[in-house]
Amino acid sequence: MSTTTKATWAATALLLLSAAAWAQPAEDPVRDADAAGDYEAVTLTPEQIRQYIARARQQRMRLERDQVAAEIEEGLLFNPAKIAAAVKQLRASPKDTWEDNARRTCEAFASVAPRFGKAWALHRDGRHAAAVAELKPTISQRDTTYFAAVKRFVEAEALLGAGKLDDAVEAYTGLVKAMPDRFSFCALALLRAAETYEKLHRRYYAMSLYQLWVDSFGLLDEARADELAKKAEQIQADYRDPLATIAGKMGRVKRYFDDGNSGRPNQQKQKEILAQLDDIIALAEEQSGQGQGQGQGQGKGQGKGQGKGQGKGQGKGQGKGQGQGQGKKGPASGIGVPSSPATASRLVGGTSPRPQGLSEIRPSDGTDDWGRLAPRERQKMLETFRETMPERYRDMIRDYYKSLSRGKSR
Repeated sequence: MSTTTKATWAATALLLLSAAAWAQPAEDPVRDADAAGDYEAVTLTPEQIRQYIARARQQRMRLERDQVAAEIEEGLLFNPAKIAAAVKQLRASPKDTWEDNARRTCEAFASVAPRFGKAWALHRDGRHAAAVAELKPTISQRDTTYFAAVKRFVEAEALLGAGKLDDAVEAYTGLVKAMPDRFSFCALALLRAAETYEKLHRRYYAMSLYQLWVDSFGLLDEARADELAKKAEQIQADYRDPLATIAGKMGRVKRYFDDGNSGRPNQQKQKEILAQLDDIIALAEEQSGQGQGQGQGQGKGQGKGQGKGQGKGQGKGQGKGQGQGQGKKGPASGIGVPSSPATASRLVGGTSPRPQGLSEIRPSDGTDDWGRLAPRERQKMLETFRETMPERYRDMIRDYYKSLSRGKSR
C-alpha cells in the first residue's frame, strides 16, 4: 500500500469510526478491519473510498438533524403545539448538504419560536435591517445551542443582505470561533466570510479562509474543496510578489491606453489594481500597528518602573503594551496556507482573521469611485512606492500614470 493510499485510508477510517453506527452491508472491509485491528490488510478502491466518505457525510448530517430535533423537543420556551410538526419537517426528504441542513434547521426553529420566526420572515422578505434589529436583543455570546447558532447565522446573513459587509464578516467569524461543533452552520459561515472578504477587496484574508475551509470540511465535499483550493492558489500566486503582480496589470492598462481603449476591460483592470493596493496598504498598517503596540508597552513599563518602583512599573508597562498590541494585531497573524492537506474533517485551531477599520480604507456601500483613492491613502501609497518600490518598476509606474493623464485629456 502506497503512502498516499495509507493516508487516505487513515482519514477515511477516522471519519467512519468517529460517526455513529449505521447499517452496513454483509461484506464490509472497514467493519472487518476494525474487528481485527488490522487496517494495513485492507485495500480499498477509489470508488469504495468515495462511497464510505458519502456515507460518513450522510450520517454526520443526519446526526446534526437529530441533535436539532432533540433540542426542539426539550425546549421549554418553544410552542408545544408546533414541536411535532417542526421535527417532522426537519427530517422530511433531506438532501444532506450544508445549505439544506441549515435552511431546514432555521425553518424548524422559526415555526416553534415566534420572535425568531418573525426575524426569519423579515430576512426572507428582503427586510434585512429589520431582521437584524429583531435578532440582536435575543443573541447571547455565551449560548452555544443550535438555536443560538441559528440566530447568529441569520443575523450574519441579514447583515450581508443589508450591505454591512464589515459587520457580516465579524458575525460569521464570531460564530465559527464560538461554536465550531455546529457543523453545517460553521461550514457555511466560514465560506460566507471568505466570499465577503473578496467583496471587501481583502483577498489575502479570503485566501486564508478558503484554505481553512478546505482543511476543515474538504474531505466531505470534494468538488467544492477543489474549487476553493484553486481559488486560494490563484490568490496566493498574486500575493507571492504583489508589486510584480500590480506592475504587470499596470502594463496591460498602459497598453489599453496606448491603443486608445478606455472601455470596460480597462476600467476593470484599474479596479483590480486599486483593490490590491488597498489590501497591501491595509496589511502593512495592521502589521505596523502590532509592532508599535508592543513597543509602546515595553517603553511605558520601563519608564514608570524607574520612577515609581520596579514592580509597579513592570505591571503597568506589560498591561498597556499587551492591550495596545493585541488591539492592532494583524488579523491573519498565525494563519498561513498549510503545506499539506488535513487528514480529517475538523476545524483548525487558531483565531479567525478579522481586519480592522475596513471602511476607512475603502467604502463597502457601493458608492465608491473606482478612479480615486482618498487623499490620505493616495499619499500613503505614493510614499510607500518611493520608499520600497524596486528600481525596475519605477519607469513602468511612471509610464502608467502618464498614460492615465493622456487618456483623461483625450
